[in-house]
Amino acid sequence: MANQIHGDKRTIRTPEKRGTFLDALSQTCNISRACEISGLGRASVYDWRKDDPEFAHDWQKAVEMGGDVLEDEAVRRAKEGVEEPVYQGGKLVGHVQKYSDTLLIFLLKGAKPQKYGDKVRHTNGDGDGPIQFVTRSILDRP
Repeated sequence: MANQIHGDKRTIRTPEKRGTFLDALSQTCNISRACEISGLGRASVYDWRKDDPEFAHDWQKAVEMGGDVLEDEAVRRAKEGVEEPVYQGGKLVGHVQKYSDTLLIFLLKGAKPQKYGDKVRHTNGDGDGPIQFVTRSILDRP
């Protein structure tokens, strides 16, 4: 592992820093937050990724895992909802369970795109034939 020098600040690559960053990235799916948690600068981790193909591969896997964490949370919020406080006269009087219809829509679009996905059909006006495009350069002007 090499050292990275940015101005007067030196970041030494260690297995611990690498692991802390990748673990944070896999839990947050957020590079800035993972840098904050691991105490590393964004420039350093991007340099590491550029210089180290194994780190780049592990970075991508961490992002995929982080995406799964986010998806799990979206499913939970859509299905189970979140408890929100209810106030009257400045006093807490109870709670209500709120669900996210928007998250549910996105989850359905992803899980069953044939049924719930956006329906866009492109035709040439004659039915199902191919769309023909004509492109011209500004240099082709008469």
